Amino acid sequence: MTDAVDRDARHCIKCGREVGPDETLCAYCNRAGMTPPSASQYHGTVAVAIVLAVAALAIAASLSMRGVGPFAGAVREITPADPGYTITFTATNEGNNAGRAKCQLATFDATGRRLRTATTITDQIPGGGSVDASVTIPGLEAAPASVTVDCS
Repeated sequence: MTDAVDRDARHCIKCGREVGPDETLCAYCNRAGMTPPSASQYHGTVAVAIVLAVAALAIAASLSMRGVGPFAGAVREITPADPGYTITFTATNEGNNAGRAKCQLATFDATGRRLRTATTITDQIPGGGSVDASVTIPGLEAAPASVTVDCS
């Protein structure tokens, strides 16, 4: 019976003395008689901190990407490969800061029907610089009539 009473008793969060059902600090630890913050104040403070942290991360991400790109892509060469065709292209960073470009290559036949696509990420491209890259697109039985390169 004493175990049930002890489980229901509340204790001071600082020293462990027994306190009333609506108290968190004993009279000794709360000598100034200050009212402790409510649960909604704790939760509100945490919610505001989370919102501010997410906003700070968004601003930091935006600033870290400033001056990178836009990127332009141009096909240089189409050569047969075992399986498919290898497409060599040039990606140009038109921004001031270095970055990597995500390029999507799309192949088309003579009627303009899309045959296959491939996506690749280039090596680091310095601001105002260019880099050559190659992608092998399997499954092409004949050389594509045209290839588009879209880099972002």
